[in-house]
Amino acid sequence: MSNIERINPKGLSEPQGYSQIVITQGGKLIHLAGQGGIGDDGTVPENLEDETKLMFEKIAIGLNAVGATAADVVRIVVYIVDLGNINPMPVYEGIRSFFPEGYKPVSTILGVTALALPEMKVEIDVTAFLK
Repeated sequence: MSNIERINPKGLSEPQGYSQIVITQGGKLIHLAGQGGIGDDGTVPENLEDETKLMFEKIAIGLNAVGATAADVVRIVVYIVDLGNINPMPVYEGIRSFFPEGYKPVSTILGVTALALPEMKVEIDVTAFLK
């Protein structure tokens, strides 16, 4: 038997965009390489909102390739360039809208100085679980 259980225990905050604890049993663990908002032509959108939208489109493609969806994601690690000096709300809103209600993964957000391409402002590592 395999399943995913998401918990926000009393005493920890009740977040909107993620869960405090995710427990998996049985099944298959999937690791999707860090995805950014990079177009098929190798370009990165100039603004964070468009880059975030494209990034989640790429994440959905990767998940769908293995038969998974956003509801199967159990953990994300978000890397945002120059986090202290930009407005990260487009990324946070993208996270909240990508994952269905009741299926929020655990999440870590890190501010970094740079990513693989100088134009990139955000990247997300994804771990999913298939039953």
